[in-house]
Amino acid sequence: MSKVSPWHMKGSQNRAYREDDGLNDENRSKGRRNGWKWAGGLAALLLSLGGKLKFILPLLKLGKAGGTLISMLVSVGAYALVFPWTMAIGLVIMIFIHEMGHVLAARRKGLDVSAPAFIPFVGALITLKKQPRDAVTEAFVAYAGPLVGTLGAVACYALAVVTDYLPFYAIAAIGFLINLFNLLPIHPLDGGRIVTAISRWLWAVGLVVGLILVLYTFSPLLFLVWLIFAWQLWEFYVARRRGKQNKVTGVIKVDVERRSFEEAGLLVPGEEHRRDLPFSLFCDVATREHRLEIAYPGLGVIHTATGFGGTVERVRLVRTQPAGTDGEKVRLHLLVDYIPSSEESPGLLKSEEYYSVPPLTRVGYGIAYFGLAAFLIFMLAVLGQAPLQSPAAVQG
Repeated sequence: MSKVSPWHMKGSQNRAYREDDGLNDENRSKGRRNGWKWAGGLAALLLSLGGKLKFILPLLKLGKAGGTLISMLVSVGAYALVFPWTMAIGLVIMIFIHEMGHVLAARRKGLDVSAPAFIPFVGALITLKKQPRDAVTEAFVAYAGPLVGTLGAVACYALAVVTDYLPFYAIAAIGFLINLFNLLPIHPLDGGRIVTAISRWLWAVGLVVGLILVLYTFSPLLFLVWLIFAWQLWEFYVARRRGKQNKVTGVIKVDVERRSFEEAGLLVPGEEHRRDLPFSLFCDVATREHRLEIAYPGLGVIHTATGFGGTVERVRLVRTQPAGTDGEKVRLHLLVDYIPSSEESPGLLKSEEYYSVPPLTRVGYGIAYFGLAAFLIFMLAVLGQAPLQSPAAVQG
């Protein structure tokens, strides 16, 4: 699930970075010089270590965790060019806590999920090998990110109150802002996924609110996210009006021995010969895999495919060409009309069964969603009264 960090947007910066909080031109210039010094120092360090970057190898041995750690360190370095070190580290930690909420929820639902990957000035993302089987599962995994992320921000706020350490206030504000931003009902943000278990009409709200934010912030990244969402929403609306299903057409290339046709007393199909081919689609009880067997009349089964859960509507031969070193085989080009299952379709165009949610479940997710959003707004209002200072003060 992709996360978009709101820190690239004009007007969304934490109160600690406003010019009217005492940050004069001299401090801003000093901050920029420090950033360039840091970048130069990092470049010198990398050059001194050599082009092979052997110091990364121990991290790569950690597998998925090593990749996550490397991307986190790169993100910290990138954010440190703009913010103080304390803020850069805090921002990455807040995003990490948010993402781990998704990871834990996905594993609880039995979904195979990747480790978080961080992208500087964008946020972080995780990927699922298979999409959730229904809207409730999708909402469960999506809601866990903002929920766990909010708990992390609350913990940071508690540390700020106990220690009176100013950077903790700003880091907590970052956490609250990130999680509130991701509650926007815009797909593929968390909010756009959560509202599938509440009401899809909230997508229309997200479309309007998202456009307002785009016009207010002039954020290219937010505009791209909004544009993709608007297209998905239009595609979803048109498909529903036309009763259209999310059908795709794939190509399968099958090599068959030329002698198989000869032994069966069949002519090898011509290059432009076209015909529908019989097929059978079933679930293997032993492996619990969906299997597609494609047959050629007179030859029997010529190809078996696995690893999908949708519906095959049609298989047809559209082209034949020689294959093999001496032309001892023929290559059959097959077009397969396929309707992906809900678990295979990452967009909005899914079956009505996917979006079927019990009324009480809708109410429960509605209370949880709006309640969390209200709490985050409240905490940001509370932090608006906190004694946050300029980056020069926070640097310490």
